[in-house]
Amino acid sequence: MNSKRRLTRSSKRILTGVLGGIAAYFGISATLVRVIFVILTIYPGHILFGLLVYLLLTVLIPEDSGTMHHSTFWGAGQQSRSRKELHDVTEEDTDKK
Repeated sequence: MNSKRRLTRSSKRILTGVLGGIAAYFGISATLVRVIFVILTIYPGHILFGLLVYLLLTVLIPEDSGTMHHSTFWGAGQQSRSRKELHDVTEEDTDKK
C-alpha cells in the first residue's frame, strides 16, 4: 500500500472541516465524531476548553488538497471558479448615426 493516510481538514465541511477530517482519517462517520465532540464540549465546565481545542485543531490541521469547499452551515462556502471563455464573438455597432 503506497498511499499514506494524512490528517487534513475535510472539504465537506460544516464550519472548518476539522471534525470531518478526523472522521475521514479514522474511517468513521463524521456525524458520529461531531456528536461526540458536542457532548464532550457541553459537559459541565468544558465548553471553553472544547472551543479552544477546536480552534487549535483548525490552525494545526492543514487544508484538504481539494479545491472545492462545501459548507452546509454557512451557505455556499468557498468555491474555486474557473474562468469562462468566449468563442465566436463578433462586435457590432449599435449606434447608427
